[in-house]
Amino acid sequence: MAPPRTTGRGHSPARWSAFTRLAAGMALLGLAVGAVFPLFAELLGVPARYAEDPVFRVACLAAGLVLGAANWLLARHVIGSRLRLLAGRLSDVAHTVGDPVATAQGSVPPATALALPVGSADDLGTTAAAFNALLAALDRERRFRSVVQATNDVLALLTPTGHISFVSDSVSDVLGWSREELLGRPAQDLLHAEDADLFTADGEPVTRDQDPSQVFLVQARHRDGSWRHLEISSSDRRGDPVIGGLLVTARDVTERLELQRRLAFQATHDELTGLPNRAALLAQGAQLLAGRARLAVLLMDLDRFKEVNDTLGHGYGDRLLAQVGPRLRPLLRDDDLLARLGGDEFAVLLPEVTAQQACTAARQLRDALRAPFPVDGLALEIGASIGVAATGGDPVEIGALLRQADVAMYVAKERQSDVELYDLATDEHDRRRRLLTELGRSS
Repeated sequence: MAPPRTTGRGHSPARWSAFTRLAAGMALLGLAVGAVFPLFAELLGVPARYAEDPVFRVACLAAGLVLGAANWLLARHVIGSRLRLLAGRLSDVAHTVGDPVATAQGSVPPATALALPVGSADDLGTTAAAFNALLAALDRERRFRSVVQATNDVLALLTPTGHISFVSDSVSDVLGWSREELLGRPAQDLLHAEDADLFTADGEPVTRDQDPSQVFLVQARHRDGSWRHLEISSSDRRGDPVIGGLLVTARDVTERLELQRRLAFQATHDELTGLPNRAALLAQGAQLLAGRARLAVLLMDLDRFKEVNDTLGHGYGDRLLAQVGPRLRPLLRDDDLLARLGGDEFAVLLPEVTAQQACTAARQLRDALRAPFPVDGLALEIGASIGVAATGGDPVEIGALLRQADVAMYVAKERQSDVELYDLATDEHDRRRRLLTELGRSS
């Protein structure tokens, strides 16, 4: 035999309904009134022979029953209609609250539209007012939930042990996981090993540097196995009796960081060849010279490249230029920097080498550039004129060193010697600059 159903806090349901018990009570009350009415009749001066007549007594009992039945019907009509209305509105509220899809789509009317008329200040009016207050609270909660679910940021609540007790639906768009898959899981399972310091050894959630509220970046694992960069804003609310955990807001900044990386790369690299540009070369050279390192600069200008552009078109020239980096890079050390300055000019920074070592490296690069470049079935043969400049005893700036290499390159072009080391005797501009300086001092 099945155990009896319970309601509330484990109490068994009543065998009779409330209105059945009310009917029984009204019947007993009517009988009681009918039983004592003959006594009141004698007090009112009704002759005893009439008051004690059995027919009169039966009539009084019948009248009492009719009065009790009338009271029961009136109570059932007045109170029952209000209770039925309340029950119907409660069912509507349950449907509204229990249908998150319809709520999210906005097809469900606001809960306040189900408000009951208060009508009076009695118990029924008080019940209606309490029900209306509940509707208003539900509307506020629904608006809050709609805001939480509509935002692209992920809102999560972590327990003091670091487990996820709440997470917004937006986590599916950001990390691919459903709410059901994440609830109850340790948040640390989603973090990259580099971000494991977000938690203490015993799994208690803390923010970095023990700051109760802070913003920082972490890597979180997507459901497809990839990693997403999240900007985390955390607030330690373990002392709040309502929240009792760590409140976390996460925003996906993967695309923003990737855009910043691409912009930073474009600012310091040549778009066609992918090599560092002039700005990167100048910055690296200045850093090396600031550390008082020995430095040599090779400046290369491709010979016969203009003929390729003029006869075959710039498309062939661009595809040839794109092959220069892959051809020269294997001949350089990891610390060397190969850059494209623009057009058909390339430069190389060689730290910690002598002038003669730099000339030897320049000849190796020249020989590599003499080999034909295959472009769309054609073997394009070009050469290179390379100027070499190296630091000596006097301090020099990277701009001046690059200018010296440029002077040496033009000397190599004029002499058709391919590689030339900078010589002050061949630098007409330097001699003029020195002359103007001396004239200025003498005046």
